[in-house]
Amino acid sequence: MLNWLFRNRSSERRGAVRSAPDLPRERRNVGLWTEPVPDYSRVAPNPAIRNRARYLAVSSAVAARAVQAFVDNVVGTGITLLPKIEDASLKQRLLRAWNAWCEIADADGLLSLYVLQALAARLMFVDGECFVRLLVGEDGSLRLQLLPAEFIDTTVTRDNVIAGVEFNSAGRRTAYYVYEWHPGDLVRLPRSQRIPTSEIIQVFRPLLPGQVRGISALLPIMQRLNDLDQFDRATLVKQKTGALLTGFITTPGDNPLGAAKAEDGTWTASLEPGTIQRLSPGESLEFSDPPETTGYSDFAKTQLRLIASGLGLPYNVLSGDLSDTSYSSARVGLIEFRKYIEALQWQFIHLFCRPVFRRWIELEVLRNSLPLPEGGIRAYLENISWAPPAMQMTDPQREVDAMVRAIRAGLISREMAVASLGYDLAEVDAQIASGNTASDKLGLVLDSDPRKVSQQGNPAPQVKEEKS
Repeated sequence: MLNWLFRNRSSERRGAVRSAPDLPRERRNVGLWTEPVPDYSRVAPNPAIRNRARYLAVSSAVAARAVQAFVDNVVGTGITLLPKIEDASLKQRLLRAWNAWCEIADADGLLSLYVLQALAARLMFVDGECFVRLLVGEDGSLRLQLLPAEFIDTTVTRDNVIAGVEFNSAGRRTAYYVYEWHPGDLVRLPRSQRIPTSEIIQVFRPLLPGQVRGISALLPIMQRLNDLDQFDRATLVKQKTGALLTGFITTPGDNPLGAAKAEDGTWTASLEPGTIQRLSPGESLEFSDPPETTGYSDFAKTQLRLIASGLGLPYNVLSGDLSDTSYSSARVGLIEFRKYIEALQWQFIHLFCRPVFRRWIELEVLRNSLPLPEGGIRAYLENISWAPPAMQMTDPQREVDAMVRAIRAGLISREMAVASLGYDLAEVDAQIASGNTASDKLGLVLDSDPRKVSQQGNPAPQVKEEKS
C-alpha cells in the first residue's frame, strides 16, 4: 500500500513539474504550436526562471558580461540630480543636502545612493524587477531598502490582488504584500504585511499594457546560453579525450620502449621532451591523431551574435571580440545601442529616481531641513532634471566639433550639450569662472581661455570698452 502511495505521489509531482510554465522549454515547441505559451503579463514570475537567470548571471561568462554592460551603461557611476532653481542660495542648499543624504541613503548603512541605483538596475535586468521600500530613519530623513522579487507574497488570494499586488476598483495599484523577512528563512515561517504604494517602489520594464510583474531580460536567450555552454564543454571533453592517447607501440617483445607493467597487465610508456629512443628490431611507434575542432569558432560567433541580438547589445560589447569589426560598423552599432540605453535610462529615472526624490524632499521639508517655497513641493519637483552617465565618444574630435557647430547654428543650447556629457551647466560655468580668476591673478595665459587665445592658437583680439 505504501509503495503504491509513493509511486502515485511521485507521478503527480512529475506531472506538476511538466505542467509548470517554463518558457525556455516551451519555446522549443513553439514552431509546432503543440503547447500553449503562458501569458506572463498577469501572473507571478516563475521562481525557476528567476533562479536560472541568477545562476547564469554568476556562472556564465557571457551572461555576466551582459549584466555588467547593462549596469555600466544605464547607471554607470550614478544618475545625478541637476536642480534648475533660479535662487542660487536655495539651489546650493538643496545640492548640499542631497549630496550629504546620498552617502547615507541605504537603510542597512552600507551603500550609497549610486550603488543602490546600480544594484536596482542589475536586479531589473536579471530578475526582471526589484522593489524599494521608502523608510524613515531615526533622524526623520529617507532610507532606502532594496528587496528582491521573492519578497512579494504571491500566495495572497483575493479578488483585487494579482501576484502580490493589490488594485482598486479603477485598476490602480494601491498596495503590495511584502514578507517581513526572507521567505526562505529556515527558522521562521513566512509572514507578509500590506505596504501601501506610497511606501514602496516597483522598478521594472513593462513590455505589455497592464503588466503586473517584471520578466528577466535573460529569458529570451536562456536556452541558447545553455546550448552554447554544452557545446563548449562537449568540445573541451572531445579534445581532452583525444589528448589522453599520445601514441601506440607495436612490438613482438614483452617490454616495449622500457615501459612499466601495470597491475592489470598493460604496459605504459611515457616520452619526455628531447628524448632519443632506440627501437628494438620489430618495434614501431605510431602517434595518435587528436580530433580537430572544425567549425567551433564559426558556431560560437553565430550563437554569440544571436545572444547579443536578443539582449539588445552590440556583438563586440557582449563578446569583446573586435577581430571582424571595422570602425564604421562599430560606430553604427553604437549609435543604435545609444538609443536603446537612453530609453532605458529615462525609464529608470521615471521609475526610481523621481519617486525617491519626491519622498526625500517631502521629508526634508517636514523636518525643516529645506524651506517650503511659494509653490510648495511642486516647485522643487518642476525645477529639477537628471543627468545619466554620458556615453563615451567613439570619435571625440568629430563629435565635439559637430556639437560646437550645432550650438553655433542654434540647433541646441550649451545646457543641452553639457547635460549630454553628464554635467551641470551652472557647475561648469562656475568652475570656468573660478579657473579664469585664478589664472588672471597668477598672470597665466592658457590655450583654453578664449578671452586671450583664439581657436587657431593666436592671441585673441581685445575688445575695448567704450567710455560713456
